[in-house]
Amino acid sequence: MIAAILSGDSAACKEPARRPNVVLIITDDQGYGDLGCHGNPHLRTPNLDRLAKQSVRLTNFYVNPVCSPTRASLLTGRYYYRTGVVDTYLGRSLMHADETTLAELLRGAGYRTGIFGKWHLGDNYPLRAIDQGFDEALICKGGGLTQPSDPPGNSYFDPILMHNGKAEKTKGYCSDVFTDAAMKFIARKSEKPFFAYLAFNAPHDPLQVDPKLVEPYLKMNLPEPKETTAKVYAMVENIDANLGRLFKLLD
Repeated sequence: MIAAILSGDSAACKEPARRPNVVLIITDDQGYGDLGCHGNPHLRTPNLDRLAKQSVRLTNFYVNPVCSPTRASLLTGRYYYRTGVVDTYLGRSLMHADETTLAELLRGAGYRTGIFGKWHLGDNYPLRAIDQGFDEALICKGGGLTQPSDPPGNSYFDPILMHNGKAEKTKGYCSDVFTDAAMKFIARKSEKPFFAYLAFNAPHDPLQVDPKLVEPYLKMNLPEPKETTAKVYAMVENIDANLGRLFKLLD
């Protein structure tokens, strides 16, 4: 699921030459039906549903079957094979260092740039997010938390993340941590406009989420495997709540 937001104030509407702030949001492994606005009768996503009502809907856009090629195309505007990214592992998710990213273009235009969440286009120089146009980066390594690139025992709770190229122990649930960091970046006083890329690693497995969010869904008539579906819905509900906080800040 991908959403883009252009934010500004009333003065921006009166001054066409003023550059808008840009927020780009992507979730990981969320299905088409995992949204209330797409007719899901069980899942509560009021903030995303509200965004959908205010948005242009692209009905003829298709993501790739796996995430790294999608991310490469999203950030470069190019067919993913041209970027060197054709899969998610065994070196096939390493984007060519000479690709020009959206972050590089916007930074060159005077924007401050930040990524919060999942990069999955290379963990080492010169392929890291901080080498590809992002001034601020709080990300998980490789394909996501708990995967082979992670420190042993890492979790969606209190995860060890890479902050501007250095490992950092964080406090809280991963989606909350990424949203908090994005909001802090957005709220920072600056004369420059901002580009914030909020790339949640949820609801990708492992399905680690607060059991209190799962419990209401277990009581519903969900398709089997019921517990798996309930955990996915809980993770999406958490994302929606985080985006509610973000939208309030932007307002």
